[in-house]
Amino acid sequence: MTDTPTPSPAQPALRQQVYDSSKRSHPSIEELTELVRFWELVIQWTRRNIKLRYKRSILGVVWTLLEPLMLMTILTVVFSTAFRFPTRDYPFPLFILSGLLLFDFFNRSTLQIVEETVASLGLASRIYVPRSVFAVATVLTYLVSWGIALIPLLGIMLVLRQPLSWAILTIPFGMLLTGLFALGVGLLVATLGAFFHDVKLTYQVLLTGWLYATPIIYPLEIVPPQFQKYFLLNPLLHLVALVREPIILARVAPLENWLAALGFSLAALALGWWVFTTQRNVFDYRS
Repeated sequence: MTDTPTPSPAQPALRQQVYDSSKRSHPSIEELTELVRFWELVIQWTRRNIKLRYKRSILGVVWTLLEPLMLMTILTVVFSTAFRFPTRDYPFPLFILSGLLLFDFFNRSTLQIVEETVASLGLASRIYVPRSVFAVATVLTYLVSWGIALIPLLGIMLVLRQPLSWAILTIPFGMLLTGLFALGVGLLVATLGAFFHDVKLTYQVLLTGWLYATPIIYPLEIVPPQFQKYFLLNPLLHLVALVREPIILARVAPLENWLAALGFSLAALALGWWVFTTQRNVFDYRS
């Protein structure tokens, strides 16, 4: 009979680790936990995006101020002469610019989320990085750009002698809800784009229709009353109101706009996050 060797104190017995997949959290919870753990990377990637965005432009940050002003001037001239809107008690240029800035943020950030998700596949295949890092950094990048673009808007308010009120302090909260909505939509489009290559092109066409379906370059009052109830189902209508009303009417948007914007934003974020995280492995096949 041979004696069974016993492990020496210097070499303790190895313990077998058993992996229980049933104890894993839901992918959405895991991704959120990893996003928090990699939060410093989110900040660094946001700074990188901002530097690249203005480094490639000759005018740099100045272009962020000039672009909305040029669009506002063109649209104000066109819609003030070619169309006859009902009498307004606010400057039409501010009406145009406040809506355009919000839609431009939503448009650019959602499309860029799709681009960043695909462009980051090479990096994510070499080192572990949560996919959501790039999407969140994209939204933060365009929130900064939106904040910069508000400077000429405030300047126009002073030139047109539009009253400033404490209601302007609520604009950042409207921007935050718009950012959450854009993040949810962007994640959803990016995930669908991983399955169907035509999704991005289709979404770009839908964005054009979404622009004209939202009272951004025209007031809701010109829409026939029987159709206005359908316009209220548009999330961007309520998000625009959160930013526009403090600017053109010097008041906080009505509570129903805030509740609708909050509901649409959280629902879009929850849906986009759930789809993106549960289907995140599909991105590995594209890397």
